[in-house]
Amino acid sequence: MSRSFAELDRFFNPKGVAVIGASKSFAKTGTQILFSILAGGFKGGIYPINPKETEILGLKAYPSLKETPSGADLAIICVQARLVPQVIIECGEAGIGFGIVISSGFSEVSREGKDQEEEILKAAQKGGMRIIGPNCMGLVSSGVNFHALMNMLIPMAGSASVISQSGTIGSLTSIYGSEQSIGFSKFISTGNETDLRTEDFIEYLASDPQTKVISAFVEGIKNGKRFIEVAKEAAMRKPLIVLKGGTTEAGAKAAVSHTGSIAGSKAVYNAMVRQTGIIQARDERDMVDLIKAFSLLPLPKGRNVGITGAWGGLAVLASDACAKTGLALSQLSRESIEELNNILPPFWSHGNPVDVTGAGLGGDFVMLTKPIEVLLRDENVDAVIWMVPALGSLFQKVTARMDPRFSEHFPKTALGSLAPQEMEMAKHIIKLKEKHKKPLLAILIGLYGRDGSEHIRFLEDNGVPVYETTHQAAMVLSKLVEYKEYKETRGNMDT
Repeated sequence: MSRSFAELDRFFNPKGVAVIGASKSFAKTGTQILFSILAGGFKGGIYPINPKETEILGLKAYPSLKETPSGADLAIICVQARLVPQVIIECGEAGIGFGIVISSGFSEVSREGKDQEEEILKAAQKGGMRIIGPNCMGLVSSGVNFHALMNMLIPMAGSASVISQSGTIGSLTSIYGSEQSIGFSKFISTGNETDLRTEDFIEYLASDPQTKVISAFVEGIKNGKRFIEVAKEAAMRKPLIVLKGGTTEAGAKAAVSHTGSIAGSKAVYNAMVRQTGIIQARDERDMVDLIKAFSLLPLPKGRNVGITGAWGGLAVLASDACAKTGLALSQLSRESIEELNNILPPFWSHGNPVDVTGAGLGGDFVMLTKPIEVLLRDENVDAVIWMVPALGSLFQKVTARMDPRFSEHFPKTALGSLAPQEMEMAKHIIKLKEKHKKPLLAILIGLYGRDGSEHIRFLEDNGVPVYETTHQAAMVLSKLVEYKEYKETRGNMDT
């Protein structure tokens, strides 16, 4: 274990936490942080610091750090900006070596605030203390049930980790991802990055055995050279997904007032991305889509894609999306064509995409699922995009608008009989995915079909990501391919 890894590891595995600024008012940030720690199930020592209280949220409160038990090694600071430098000094005197400064009102606000931020750094360096922030939202470490966030959100535990200069972007990434079966190991809201910066945590997470995928939202990069060095090393070990804010003049101006960051040139950043193997997200939804893909899917061997489903128009759009993102449609083997001829009606597409036509909507389980197996088995196919029906919840809404004299007969129709089979279909698809070990991802058929569709959640819980549009599916698959090619090229250069 490197010295830098061991040093930062205390943030994610604290023995005891002092919350400075907690009170009995839930309107106070310190109380929200304290509540989050308790609600998340942290088992270490928790010490609220408030000279006016003796008890907060059922815990004994302490008038000062000096009077807490000796187990506190991490301080979470939620006091007014002008008080923070003195609190940092007191942390050093109490032997607390790590701090998270939630307080805002520093370089993001004014020159005076920037001066106070420099005082914080000097006080921390004098006391041998490392700090996150200021102007941040907190930290999550799922491995020890440590959820110290001012917004009190608790993501699903797993193996993706998020670093974000914006607490909101990071929080929404982890919570929206949790709703799509992405589990998170760690989340660090870095704020103004007075001491520890994004690249420090990228370096840490690259060595963290609990992290499989690293993602970061960056507004400004203070040390470009170190960022490039760290990103290169991290990207060879794990996928590194980055969403960059402040790429326009308006965004750069907003970044200064948000975290005091200087956003820098878009051209310079894009050049850096090409050098480092960073997987670039375009927006906040892109970032979640990419985290999901890299968390759930193996890397494809190549760019050749097979597409199948019973919806011809979407197959056309999926083909376009693949071409636009640098993917290619596989030429199916003669054996695959012959096998599909034996399963599908004579008027099927006889090529890739495999359009099973409306005949596949007659409740025929085999007609919808067998082409997936054929494509997964075909050596010419590196990855498969499947159009997954999610009609059950959709038609619940539709039948409510039907004439009651006829709606009761809807389950007897072709589409109505298909909906009850959706879960059985999903279970069968998971068995195929586990057998063939190729990337298999799905496009959702059924507007708002994710809501109330248990089989969609089941698919994602078991490693088949589901996307709402053809572009999303093709985009993430192309990024998987690009990352594999980068690792191969870089590996050959290094040998």
